[in-house]
Amino acid sequence: MESWIAAFILAALGLGAVQMVAAARFRARILGLAARLHGTPATRDVEDRLPPIVADFARRAGAEPGAGLRVATFLQDGELRLRQGGRFAPTVAWQLVALGRAGFLWDARQSFGPVETLRVIDAFVGAEGVLQARLFGSVPVARLSGRELTLGEAFRYLAELPWAPDAILGNPDLVWRVTGPDRVEVRLATQAGTARVTFAFDATGDIIGMEAKDRPARDGSGRMTRLDWRGRFGDYRQIGPRRLPEYGEVGYVWPGLGYEPYFRGRIRDYHLAP
Repeated sequence: MESWIAAFILAALGLGAVQMVAAARFRARILGLAARLHGTPATRDVEDRLPPIVADFARRAGAEPGAGLRVATFLQDGELRLRQGGRFAPTVAWQLVALGRAGFLWDARQSFGPVETLRVIDAFVGAEGVLQARLFGSVPVARLSGRELTLGEAFRYLAELPWAPDAILGNPDLVWRVTGPDRVEVRLATQAGTARVTFAFDATGDIIGMEAKDRPARDGSGRMTRLDWRGRFGDYRQIGPRRLPEYGEVGYVWPGLGYEPYFRGRIRDYHLAP
């Protein structure tokens, strides 16, 4: 009997050690991606290329052209559902956004009490998309890459520009075009294709909506498809050094079902770094 107990304890200790090593490697992967983004080019002055409504938005946020900034970081408190029609789960995340070149890292966690149950990294680094998810920070449950993911992550970088006004004034890879009285399209060319997102402005010049056609996505059975994509922003206020929309929401337009958000949340602790 004692030998069985000893064997069980040894097995549990071995499993725990393997889990700790796997979790440490995953953390190292995240830190490596963050370091690469910190090494991206600093912002340049591209204000003269922007439609006035876009430049005014970034200026009102507090951004300055040619400030030589490289990244913005912030925290998110939100809710995320991992599949169409699924339940929302509380999610906290740390996000890093490159400002002089397209790139971001989203490190999100879901927990049950004090136990971290799921950790997800979603990123666009070195012009490539990365998506990985692990149970308890160590057990792989998803690892995606490839052209469709890369293009989808480029869409995400564009959609979240209201949270990165310094990139609006300082990223030369972004191309802007007015498409209506209160609508402006921004596009980004990648090795996987061109991502395009259209922003809607309100009467005061704040961005309140986002839409895009044919963003790569996975349907209910897990197969890759293209779906229209929507989002909205609101509750503008001063967060650290910038005036930003505190609230953001994003979701897909499902055929026959309409719009369904999969993430909604608020940002805090906003910081900028050269």
